[in-house]
Amino acid sequence: MENLEELQQLNKELENIFEYSFEGILLTDAEANILKLNKVSASFMGLSREEALTKNIKKLEEEGFFSPSAVVKVIEKGHPIEIIQKGINGRYVYARAKPIYDDQGNMIRVISFTRDLTEIMALRQLVEEMEDELNQYKRNVHHESNIEGIISRSEEMKKTLYQVRKIATINSDVLLLGETGVGKSEIAKVIHQLSDRKEQPFYIINCATLPESLIEVELFGYTGGMFTGGNPDGKKGIFEIANGGTLFLDEIGELPIHLQARLLHVLQEKQFRPVGTLTQLDIDVRVISATNQDLKKSVEEGTFRRDLYHRLNIFPITIPPLKDRKEDIMVLTHRFLEQHNKTYNKQVRLSPKVLETFLSYEWEGNVRELRNLIERLVVIVDDPIVKMQDLPEHMQTIVHPKKDMTLPEILNQVEKNIITEMYEEEGSSYKVAERLGISQSAASRKIKKYI
Repeated sequence: MENLEELQQLNKELENIFEYSFEGILLTDAEANILKLNKVSASFMGLSREEALTKNIKKLEEEGFFSPSAVVKVIEKGHPIEIIQKGINGRYVYARAKPIYDDQGNMIRVISFTRDLTEIMALRQLVEEMEDELNQYKRNVHHESNIEGIISRSEEMKKTLYQVRKIATINSDVLLLGETGVGKSEIAKVIHQLSDRKEQPFYIINCATLPESLIEVELFGYTGGMFTGGNPDGKKGIFEIANGGTLFLDEIGELPIHLQARLLHVLQEKQFRPVGTLTQLDIDVRVISATNQDLKKSVEEGTFRRDLYHRLNIFPITIPPLKDRKEDIMVLTHRFLEQHNKTYNKQVRLSPKVLETFLSYEWEGNVRELRNLIERLVVIVDDPIVKMQDLPEHMQTIVHPKKDMTLPEILNQVEKNIITEMYEEEGSSYKVAERLGISQSAASRKIKKYI
């Protein structure tokens, strides 16, 4: 009697474990008839447990309740299977199934376990957030740069931000150098925010976008009656408007050479003269200039004044391109993803393969290209997970061999990219084999090797 009670208690405990498991658990016979399942497994099928217990897995697969079926593949192949299944409700699950044999070696049961990929990705996101918190702690311990919202893990950018912090407190003009899209305007804003002028205006003028005929009046303004159709009271220029604050002159290399002398006078004398008057006005403006050009070469070619170059080049800061600070790619990716998800009220995530591609991509457009791409993906991708096929075509088959890689290593990298991408799309070695025209055993070996 006592043994019976113990057995009943053990059976009850096992039933509770079965029922309250986070994974879906399904048991079928060798003909794929459902014998037992828990609520989680039934929910993946979109059926009640009572309905599911009257069904056959093969029939459900034919009717499109899920595809492909791990149970059916185990019955066909006779060995354990791990695949990605798509359910009738559009959900993706990670399914593992294995056969159960009797003492004579006959298959009598198939047991499968399924886990919602959304949950797996959420766990991965939680791990990433924990890693970010850990990295934040490490940054604090190791004095990694984090000023005014600009975070860097790369040594190159940390050196740049150290210069920014030092120069920001000095009331001196600054020249920012770097490729298009590296974030020169963001650095200019940081310098302003860290300076004593942070409560004063911050203005931006792009010398490359204004017509040459308008740059002078935009910078220095004009007196009343100077232009037909102009404001009879005249117009203030940006130098006068920005008085007391900071003026960011982007693309300074595009400033017409006849205006470079006037700019030099402003920088040296802290005075300027509006168009149409001989009266000099005193100003107190900090000028931050930026260019993606080689100004020294422009000086040699006669398109940029030598004296202005030397005046601007007192405190130059070079911002490294993104390709030279790979450590910053992931932190920037997560930041932009979080920002755009919030803006568009979405919960988009990037697949591991996409993240790997981001790390190997050259980013010729630098931080701006990364930010714009992530915004585009958040807006246009309907699935919660961005996959390789969602990326621009030129990024989908990208391979950037290192200088010391041999040809076999390069070919191995290409094969890895192809196998990983196809398995991500298809979810089974059988379909990968079909697409590549190789045997399933060869596809399985490659998937095991690379994933």
